[in-house]
Amino acid sequence: MHKQPKYVLIANQIEQDILLHKYQCQLPHIDQLAKTYHTSKVTIINSLHFLQYKSIVEPIRGHGTMILTAEEQEISKKDNAVEHVGFTERIKNSQFLTSHVISFDVRKPTHQEISLLKLNKQELVYDIIRSRLLHNIPVRLEYTIMPVKLIPHVTPKILKKSIYHYIEHNLNLKIGKANRTFRADKADAYDQLYLNCQKNDPIFEIEQVCFLTNGLPFEYSQTRNRYDQGEVTLNHV
Repeated sequence: MHKQPKYVLIANQIEQDILLHKYQCQLPHIDQLAKTYHTSKVTIINSLHFLQYKSIVEPIRGHGTMILTAEEQEISKKDNAVEHVGFTERIKNSQFLTSHVISFDVRKPTHQEISLLKLNKQELVYDIIRSRLLHNIPVRLEYTIMPVKLIPHVTPKILKKSIYHYIEHNLNLKIGKANRTFRADKADAYDQLYLNCQKNDPIFEIEQVCFLTNGLPFEYSQTRNRYDQGEVTLNHV
């Protein structure tokens, strides 16, 4: 019988300890893991790479190695290019998902926003910037514009939860399709501050105009994802 490499054996031990709840949310530092499993740091690094490949853990720069829940393993990074649901709904209301409202203002729309959201120049819009966090680790930064008239009474309390839930369950509006553009960019000052990125880290951005089922546009937004926390799939049906 072919003998498994040592890093695989160690990875299996770490995985078993995760299943037995020896570790909660995050693995210890590499040095501590090497002592615990009586091996070298190089072997631990290879073991962690193997566990990352199996979608059991996810290294986050500056925060260590996070343990993924079953939902997060499949959902946290993935998005569907043709499916349009809110981030909270995609995470299935995970107790580990939180929203930090960076800024929230009401103002007149720009020329671009007037065109995209079919507004007149006197109508007001919400100007919202939020960061979304999993296990208190920043994974995405959202810049959102919404018409006040169409989506009334939005508050910071709503923004800390799910604005899409508020739209569908409190306003009784039905969310429809979205026109989406995907692009790569470099990290700007806000990305570095709120996504824990370095200056030249790549950023995955989704720009979209979202519509209600009656055809009215209700959101213009850009979502900035950490390079290691954004992924889009396109499923042909």
